[in-house]
Amino acid sequence: MSSGMATGMENAVPVPFRAFQLQGLFRVEESDSGGQVYRLEPELRWGVLRNAFLSLRVPFALEEGNRRRSGNAMLQGFYNLNRETSALPATAIVIGATLPTGIEAPGIGGLARGILTKTVGPAQFNMNAQLEKFSGVSEDERKLRYTFGIGADYRINRANLLRSALFIEQAEKKSDEPQWSLQFGVFHAVTDTIAIAIGADAGLTPSAPAYQFTIGYQQTFRMH
Repeated sequence: MSSGMATGMENAVPVPFRAFQLQGLFRVEESDSGGQVYRLEPELRWGVLRNAFLSLRVPFALEEGNRRRSGNAMLQGFYNLNRETSALPATAIVIGATLPTGIEAPGIGGLARGILTKTVGPAQFNMNAQLEKFSGVSEDERKLRYTFGIGADYRINRANLLRSALFIEQAEKKSDEPQWSLQFGVFHAVTDTIAIAIGADAGLTPSAPAYQFTIGYQQTFRMH
């Protein structure tokens, strides 16, 4: 199972080989105007190799607010460079492209992400660093934006995982300061192949959305 639902933090563990993983997230967040935006984010992952998977995610904005790029198809490839050892963390890279299939999306975007994961007893520590390129931006917006996050997960028992993360993300507008946010969540494995998650996000700077709430569902289909 992949625990990357309750927060935005990813670990360096691949989807099982030949398995399909279906994941759906429902988010409620503060809009630019101070109202609410509802987002639905379905994603399909396919374990094409023992240490790699491909994913397709299409986020939708369901209500009024900032619906820019809603419906864009996001294709990503994940590759685990090395498994975790007693001395070294697990390391993975992600390369992705955003296709202009949604609202106000004039061109193709791209991203590169690095992931580190280290387990210490019942706790797992993760670090994510991402650089994303956007197309069709205005003169006062950034084409390249970074995101950096550190996270700590604590396993209560076999089925339940507490998750936390701190993120800093470069703002869309050149004049805005970076967006800091703190995330907490719970990941619960209902069975060996089905999991649910809830999460909350609090903005720590004026440029970040004040809040975000997430509900997630995940199911893994193993092909023998």
